[in-house]
Amino acid sequence: MPDPVAGRLLILGAGGHGRAVADLARACGFTVAGFTDRSASAGNTGTPVLGTDAELAALIRAQRIDGGIVGVGNTALARRAQLYRILVTARVPQPAVIHPRAVASPSSEIGAGTVVFAGCVLGSEVRIGVNVVLYSGAVVEHECSISDHAYLSPGVVLSGQVTVEADAFLGAGAIVLPGLRIGRGAVVAAGAVVTADVPAGETVMGVPARAARSGETG
Repeated sequence: MPDPVAGRLLILGAGGHGRAVADLARACGFTVAGFTDRSASAGNTGTPVLGTDAELAALIRAQRIDGGIVGVGNTALARRAQLYRILVTARVPQPAVIHPRAVASPSSEIGAGTVVFAGCVLGSEVRIGVNVVLYSGAVVEHECSISDHAYLSPGVVLSGQVTVEADAFLGAGAIVLPGLRIGRGAVVAAGAVVTADVPAGETVMGVPARAARSGETG
């Protein structure tokens, strides 16, 4: 697990998730220089919204930014991936930000721009891609693989050797049994217990998890 290096971070997104990421960054010793958002007049954050996402390159030069982190939450997964690519194109470093009260095996690997909140546990040989969110209390056991831009809500449990493909979303308290695969862009509803592979793009819910019928949201 990489050690964070203190510096001035810009958070892309000034909503609730962005503010949570800012608190996480401060707990890791970073200085939050400010936020960008689609609108420079985004809500009251207590930390300035410095400009819009479109002004990112100019802001980096003007504000002496050392790195950037995507701070858009679970309702805009495609937007999160887009913002990550904007930072890559602008050559802005994206540190992995890992709370001091998270526990990660020395053999785990955590990609750029990933945020790991307090109480998370990452087991042996876990592999996590870029721009992943692991919210408070998520447990990712041995040999799990989580691909780019995936989002694990609070209290998610991945038993050993689970694969979560890119852009997947797992709701609060979801449990995935050992050796299963959550397909690209799939959605696992809060509290679901997954006992079989989830195909790409499918939404599942319930105990055991089943494909959601038309109109169901969980």
